[in-house]
Amino acid sequence: NRSSRLKRGGGGGGGEGGVSKKRTLREQMSVCRAVLQVLEKSEDAWPFLAPVERKKFPEYFRVVKKPMDFQTIRSKLDEGKYLSMEGFAADTRQVFHNCSFYNEDDSEIGLAGHNMKALFEKEWTNLSQRL
Repeated sequence: NRSSRLKRGGGGGGGEGGVSKKRTLREQMSVCRAVLQVLEKSEDAWPFLAPVERKKFPEYFRVVKKPMDFQTIRSKLDEGKYLSMEGFAADTRQVFHNCSFYNEDDSEIGLAGHNMKALFEKEWTNLSQRL
């Protein structure tokens, strides 16, 4: 019976199962990189490309408790800090949550945030369905 062979043969040791999991994570992070690249190239990305400057906007850090930006997300991707696509998506959504929490909806940055959030959700749905 095939299923019992799989149960007995799977698990344990760091053989093929471990390699397969790493490959899957690598593929997932490749999707995340592709999504981030699309976001970074958008004309509305400029407010989110780098961390908010503490010296220029000290009040931001009194209001926003979990700052996040595309540069930080890219660093976390490059350093292998994401263990799942969901972690990447949560950080990306945090960027837009912070934007809507801090900025007026009809401000230049607020509008950019709404546009970027819509772009992210569209790209995220399209690319993550490929896995």
